[in-house]
Amino acid sequence: MNPLRNLLSRAGAVRTRERRNDDAAEGRDQLIDFRSLVARYSFAEHAARADRYFSTLDLKSPVARKPFASPSEAAELCGGLGILLSNVLLFPGARVLDFGAGTCWMSRVLALLGCEVTAVDVSRKALEIGERLIRSDVLGDQLHVDFVPLEGPDLPFANGAFDRVICFDALHHVPDQHRAIREFARVLKDGGLAALHEPGPYHSRSSQSQYEMRTYDVIEADVQVQALFETARAAGFTGAEMAVFNTQALKTDLAGFDAFLSNPVGSPAGRSFVGNTAALLENRRTFFLYKGDVLGRMDSRSSAGLLAGIGLSANIDDRCTRFAGTVTNRGSSIWRPSFSGLGGVNIGIHLFGSDGRLINQDYARFALSLESVAPGQSRDVEFSVPHPPGIERFELVVDLVAEGIVWFEICGQPALRVAVRLEEKPGVEPVT
Repeated sequence: MNPLRNLLSRAGAVRTRERRNDDAAEGRDQLIDFRSLVARYSFAEHAARADRYFSTLDLKSPVARKPFASPSEAAELCGGLGILLSNVLLFPGARVLDFGAGTCWMSRVLALLGCEVTAVDVSRKALEIGERLIRSDVLGDQLHVDFVPLEGPDLPFANGAFDRVICFDALHHVPDQHRAIREFARVLKDGGLAALHEPGPYHSRSSQSQYEMRTYDVIEADVQVQALFETARAAGFTGAEMAVFNTQALKTDLAGFDAFLSNPVGSPAGRSFVGNTAALLENRRTFFLYKGDVLGRMDSRSSAGLLAGIGLSANIDDRCTRFAGTVTNRGSSIWRPSFSGLGGVNIGIHLFGSDGRLINQDYARFALSLESVAPGQSRDVEFSVPHPPGIERFELVVDLVAEGIVWFEICGQPALRVAVRLEEKPGVEPVT
């Protein structure tokens, strides 16, 4: 069989098995209904069962290696992680709630990215393992993670306490998913975002879910996003989006690959890829909930949306080059004030030799604005760059820098380049 058709056939078989589990009346009677588990125990009893499960684990258990507990699971978890990280608009210093953190592998990832993380779980044992793993890490003393056990269904945090909420394969363990969504809306700031990676509407019927519920009495619930979106809107979320993605490669020969590039939708590989993606997503739900204008609240602590219009003239004499003109925020993010710490936007100067080689990446810094600069706003600037001693030919490169984040040129913003030849007659050189 053609490898593309074979892969699609296997994906379709998975979908067919899910539907058979859903539709078989006799089989359904034998399945454990997750709703009965939800109703059977109180919140404290559910927490106690989770604790009992994690009490059987230690730092040598496979769960302590998540997301690398096993090759097959690692592929799935890392694929989902990539989708979240590429869409959740994180930035260093962001206050992030890792809901249902378990042994805190996601908390560690977020902290490594510079976020201030609060790991929350109903199981104290899970958080204890997570804290020991993070604190034993060689970078542990540099990671900002707080560990907070849940005492009840509501989150013990003030309104608007977080910039982001991450929930990775945890909501389907919660007795009241809708209450959790309302709590996410409450603890998020305006301009905040909740990202959830969960199984789908047939999750409870899978053989693994049935095994977990039968063996450990833990909730393995279905996730119905349409009802959750209605709850989210009523709770204050203003937008919701689903992620369409595929974490599995569909392999083909070079001719098939070239045909896909020239005709992504109509090629055999394209059609198979779309079908495979639909099959894989039938029982997977990754979605994002927005509270207000998320992009409009982004600032220069993130590289997203950084773009400038730089109109300067350069006046060169034998001692320095004087720049004057206007800098305009043409991007979508707010620029933080100059010299305000992480993400503060300054004017930065690179020094290059006449041969094009870098001499000094951080030759000089100048303030752009002592106040925030919103998209569309401009600032008049004037500054003088002293010439390096003993060098007659060099190049000054003028760029903007979000401190500790990125140079604007890396984001696609052209820098200004001024060639200085001191043996020539100084004068005024317009720069555009």
